[in-house]
Amino acid sequence: MRILIDAMGGDNAPQAPVMGALRAVKELGVSVTLIGQKEKIEPLLNGESGVDIVDAREIVTMEHGHPPQEGLQHGSRAQDAARW
Repeated sequence: MRILIDAMGGDNAPQAPVMGALRAVKELGVSVTLIGQKEKIEPLLNGESGVDIVDAREIVTMEHGHPPQEGLQHGSRAQDAARW
């Protein structure tokens, strides 16, 4: 089983999602793909295996009162996001 996780989402990101991904790999034997900014995620993996990273350059935030779908409709990588 492969689990995909938004590594940049949540209050303690990316540390909390990365720690959870590593724990899932060890305890549940699943494969995990973290989606987010590779340069922020990779150092937190400490060379552990079983976790892949999909480098997502842009982050859609809830700040400034913009709805999340706006990032998919108008972001510079909207075409890439539509493929997932």
